[in-house]
Parts: sequence; structure tokens; C-alpha cells
Amino acid sequence: MMSKYQQGYRRMLLDMHIPDWDSAFLTKYDPTAMAALYERARLTSAMLYCKSHAGLCYWPTKHGKMHEGIGGRDIVGAMVRELRARNIAPCAYYSIVFDNWAVEQHPEWRQRMVGGGDLRNVVRYGTCCPNHPEYRAYEMAQLEDLLSSYRFDAIFLDMIFWPLICACDYCRARYRNEAGEDIPGEVSWTSRAWCEFQAARERWIDEFTRDLMTQVQSVSPGIAVTHNFAPALANWVLAQPFAAARHDTFVAGDLYGDRVEQLVVSKMLLHLSETRPAEFMTSLCVNLADHVRIKSEEQMRVQVAAASAMSSGFLFIDAINPDGTVNDDVYDRVGHVFADSEPYEQFLGGEPVEDVAVYFSGHSQMDFAENGPLTNFVASRNRYPHLDAVRGACRALASAHIPFGVITRRQIDELDRFKVVVLPNVLRMDAEEARALREYVRRGGRIYASRYTSLVETDGTLHDDFMLADVFGASYAAEEQGVFVYLKPAADFVARAIAPQKFVSFRTTHDPIRPPISLCGVPRLRAATTGTTLATLTLPYGYPSRGSVNDHRWASIHSSPPWEDLGVPMMVSNEFGKGRAIYSPLSIEGSSGDAESRLFIASTRSLLDGGASFSAETHPAVWMSVFDQADRSRLMISLLNFQAELPTIPVPAKFSIRAPGGGKIKRIVSVPENRSLDFSTTPDGMVTAEVEPIRLLTMLIANYEN
Repeated sequence: MMSKYQQGYRRMLLDMHIPDWDSAFLTKYDPTAMAALYERARLTSAMLYCKSHAGLCYWPTKHGKMHEGIGGRDIVGAMVRELRARNIAPCAYYSIVFDNWAVEQHPEWRQRMVGGGDLRNVVRYGTCCPNHPEYRAYEMAQLEDLLSSYRFDAIFLDMIFWPLICACDYCRARYRNEAGEDIPGEVSWTSRAWCEFQAARERWIDEFTRDLMTQVQSVSPGIAVTHNFAPALANWVLAQPFAAARHDTFVAGDLYGDRVEQLVVSKMLLHLSETRPAEFMTSLCVNLADHVRIKSEEQMRVQVAAASAMSSGFLFIDAINPDGTVNDDVYDRVGHVFADSEPYEQFLGGEPVEDVAVYFSGHSQMDFAENGPLTNFVASRNRYPHLDAVRGACRALASAHIPFGVITRRQIDELDRFKVVVLPNVLRMDAEEARALREYVRRGGRIYASRYTSLVETDGTLHDDFMLADVFGASYAAEEQGVFVYLKPAADFVARAIAPQKFVSFRTTHDPIRPPISLCGVPRLRAATTGTTLATLTLPYGYPSRGSVNDHRWASIHSSPPWEDLGVPMMVSNEFGKGRAIYSPLSIEGSSGDAESRLFIASTRSLLDGGASFSAETHPAVWMSVFDQADRSRLMISLLNFQAELPTIPVPAKFSIRAPGGGKIKRIVSVPENRSLDFSTTPDGMVTAEVEPIRLLTMLIANYEN
């Protein structure tokens, strides 16, 4: 049975990462007053701190140290009682790995960089190594103490990842015992040795997550358990695998990025979470580092509405003042925002209606440009080539109002659910993924793939050709060595899509001063192809040289205009089995350019053959999402006006939708107003209707019969 915490959609967390070296810290914290503020904020669920990154506990723990500023008060127990008295479901927050007290008391537990040092003199965070047996025992004992003392509806375990490449004695010994080798001295994504070590780091985190979850469930059977999924979206350094989500009752993560990040993550969580709703978490302030700059009410409102449109729970993160007080007025603002979202909650849920699946590869959270000595990789980068392509594909599909979702390897055996699968510059792929994708197309599926997709295997094998070359109808020949290359249309639909441009340009990551970096440019295809050439390769004058004052291999001083048409395929369509594939050496989906986005969308529409489950005619900032609630024979339709600049300007919209399984739509009403909407129906069952200009969120219920 779903926990009460998860059943509620309106949630908050008060960050309490406060040390206790000043006697005034947290002395004014009042659980009763805090619970009253949560009630003013109209919460259904609240997450409360039990142990922070400082490693200090807020209950009388038998293991570790209780925060001195609270004067021996059991503020965890008090808060649980106060929340239950107000019918607010409590969730425990508990920090893992990040534990300053443990690092200070047990320096042998800390993570160590490859060079032998740690970061205690540089950063505020002390981090423990999950491979240290005494540290693991400490966490297990503390969790047992906490969960046997209080009854929570859920628990959130934060920070289960590697903040650096740990090379402590225990990590070195474990890897030597498992692999029979030492930790490699170089990052090399085309090396078996490096790829096996990275796989081990991910496996260790996955196993640690599993063991923690097992401990939680053994002490508190039936409790909903989740861990912070957000680090899994960062690059390889953090090594938190997507697969670890299978240990969670539901998936939750704190995100602080832009609207596209919320779009990608919300779509992704629908397919990663064992149960729904998943939880989208973000700060009340503009970021975690800024303690006072609060987001505007319009920003808060649109982010909550975006969660509602995706049938997701939403959690605001506030941060306590060092003395234990908060800004009371903020909770009134949260209450106003949640008052607007509350009426929609009764209509949420169901299965997302998605024709296109964007494939987010957990193996591709890296960059071949990182190859080199394994020095002291510490902070992860939140952007990498595959993520840029995933974000671009999602942004373009949402703007074009094409039904889509975001899937991971977890759905590799469920691809037939989708009409089209997008493979956006999937830098590393294993043989099982390639097999599943090949058979999907053979059975009648459609794929769009770009750039290095299926060239490099997850074990580091760099193939001579794409693993999916037979599906693409195109083969890898070499890698472009220059900075600029051009795509020239050879098919009418490509020319129409990019008009009035005559070419699509692509700038590689190559530095004109230094030699090109392998697998960071653009693949060149062999001239011979079994597919249909949709576009060809054109190069600038003097390619691959950039030229200089003395080197006259250039034709324009500022730019590198197209010059030499080679006739080499630059985009290919191929019939394979009962299905079809479009392959592009350029990751056009990852570009913010207008022509590139239009070409990607035109390619996707050609693969859909006009068979979209729904569509809309409205502003690109409007996200349309649909959930099939089959048990009630209805569709939940959301039209969210998520503009980059706020407050939003109302925009008109017309949409078309068809009932699942060839059914017939009988009635459409706007909710929560329950106002009927006029619509027209075509002979093939497609329904078209107009809505009043969308200010923020328009939600509709379409009843159907089969």
C-alpha cells in the first residue's frame, strides 16, 4: 500500500546543515512553531532532518553525536508528533557519505583522492568512503537506532555517490581483489581497464544503496524508502547509476536547473520510479548557495504546475537560519502556490501517452575529451555531450507538441510501447542494447540516431563500424578532422525543413590550434550506403585547416563558408525489416539552432508517419501531456504555459487527440471547473478542440469508450 507521505503531492523540506561550534546555533528552533508554518503552507507531507551533512543528529542517538545547540531536546520526536497532530505525513531526511563529524572523529573513514589527499582544507564537506567496513557499520547502526525510535511514513537517504575518485586503501584493496588489477592511472573510455574500474565504482554504489535500503526495511517494515536520484544525472565522476532507482519505493531528486531540466527529469521519473507519484524537489531560493534570494511567486507557481502536469509530487526546500528560525512569510507564499495546485490533485495519475521515447543512456555520461591522466577529478560537470543531445531532443519535441517520454536501459525490453525511439549521440552502448534496438526495428519500430551512437561499447571496445550499421544503412569510415562541416539537403523534406537555409552547419569541439581529439568531432560515413541519402557532406575551403595570415587555406576572414560538395552521405534513411531508421552524423537534436531543430522534428514526424496520439497548435512554450486513466476510461490532458520569462502571457491553443485502442471520445470537460468543451471528430476518431487562452495550466478530462 502506498505510504501516506507519497499519497500527498504538497511537500517541504527544511535544510538544517548547521554545525554546533557556536553555542547560539539552533537554540531558537521550535518544532511546534515549525509545524504550524507547514500547516500554513498547506502541506500534505514534510521531510524532517535527522542527520545533516555536518554529521550531527537531531535525536538522542546512541551512535554519533547529537547537535549541542538543541540542548538535548529530541526535536525529531517532537516534530513527528506535531506533524501527525496536523495530519501531515512525516519523512525522515538522513545524510549518507557526507558526514563531517564522522570524518573528524575517524579520519581513516574519509575518501582520498588519487594523489593521496582529501578536500578538508578546500571544501566544507567531509566525505566518508562506502567501502570502509567500520563506516558502513556506523551508518547501519545509526539507521537502526533512528528507525526503531520513531514511526516515519518514508525516509530519504541523501548523497549516496562518489564526490571524487576515491583511492583510499579500502577502495584500492577491493578493486585489486575483484579485478586482479590496480586502479588504472588514466581515464580512457576506449580502454577495458578504465571502463571496468568505472563499472566497479557504479556497482559499489549500487550495492551500498541496496544494503542501506535492506537495513531500513528490516528495521521499519513497509516504510517507503528513496534516495536522492539527482546525482545520477551528473557526469561519470559521481558514479550513481540509474539502475539504483530499482531499490527505491519511489524516485525523488533535488534539481536546481532550468525549465528543460524539469521537463527531462519529470518525464524520466515516470519510467524510473517503482511506484508513482515520483517527487521533484527544488529550492525556494534561486539556488542552494544563496540563502535569501527567494524565487518569485510566479516561478514557484509554474514549477509546481509543471509537476502537476506530469502527475508528480512537488517538494520545496527551505534553509534554516543558523539560530533556528526561518522566514515565516515564505510559508504564506508557499501556501498560496499550493492552494492553486491542490484542486488538480484529484485528477492526477495514469499511464503517460507517449509515441516517441528519448533514450537517456546511463553509460554515456562522459566525454571522450576527458581521456588522459587520472589526476584529481573531484567536482562533476553537469553537462556532457549526450546530455546536451537529450536536452535538445526533449526541448524540440515539447515545443513541437509531439507525445514523448524519456526512457533508460530499464525499458530496453519494452521498446514496442513506442512508435519511435530517439538515440541522441549515445556515446557508449552494450551488445544487449544494440540487439534489442535492432530487433525493435526489425519488428516494425522506428529509430532516429545521431553522431557516435553504437560506435563504442561499454567495455571500451572501439568498433570499426557502428554496431547498428545494418540498421542505419550507413557505415563509419573515419572522423572529421576540421572544425566546421556542413550538411547539404539531398531530399526535399530536408530542404523544406531547413529553408531558407541551404545548409546546416556544425561546429565540432576540435580546437583549431591543437590536434583533433578522437571521438569529439563528427563521424564521416562511407560513400557506399544501403539506405537512402537524405543529405550530403560539404566542407569549407582549405579543410581541414583553419588557415592563418600566412596559410591561405581559408575563404572568409570571419567564417568558414561551405565550399566543396563531396557527395558523401551526411544523413541516411534506411528500411530495415518492417521498420525504418534515420541516422545523422550531426547531433542536430542537441543544437539550439532553428533550422537544426526543425530538421530533427521533420525527421521525427516522418518516422511517425502522421500517427501521433495527440498534437497542439499553440506557442512553443506550451507543454502538452496526456495520461491514460484506463480504469476510469478517461484521459487527463494538461496544457502548461511554461515560458522562459515570467509572469506568463496567456496564449491560445487548439489541440487534437484520439482515444486509445480505437475508442471514441464522448465528453471533454475542463477541471476543476467541470465546464464542458465543444469538439469535433474526424472519421478516423481524432478529436479537435480549442481552449481559452492558457494563463498557466489548463487541465482537461476526456471520457472515452472502447
